[in-house]
Amino acid sequence: MYYNELQYVLNEHRRILGKIKPITKDLLIPHIEDLELKIRPGMITLTWTSMNIDSFIEDVNIALKRLENLIIYINDIIENRIENNLKKVSKVILVNLPNNMQPMSLEKFVEVQQTHINNFNYFLMSKNEEIERAVDDLL
Repeated sequence: MYYNELQYVLNEHRRILGKIKPITKDLLIPHIEDLELKIRPGMITLTWTSMNIDSFIEDVNIALKRLENLIIYINDIIENRIENNLKKVSKVILVNLPNNMQPMSLEKFVEVQQTHINNFNYFLMSKNEEIERAVDDLL
């Protein structure tokens, strides 16, 4: 029974650490080290006849679940609040070139560009603020 429970813990450990995005690995180092501290007694002091194997497995499972919830939260922020907004911002056309290739004066060109910029100004500012708040939440 202990073998199966420990095997499950190891598989969960691998699965959960596999969810970590390389870009967030540095942010999670303290949490990973905390998990490793919870696992350490199982590698050093516990034996098959130890009396506290059940509490060890329970502590490790709690730490694994806590780390998994944190990773899910971080990945959600990155994917839905940062990357999606950056994709939307990257699709904004900053210069409005006329479809017809008729010449226009410099003043008219500047006026068209100013109107175009004013139309997208609020959108870009709101996306920038959303990304900024998401990075603050992430940190």
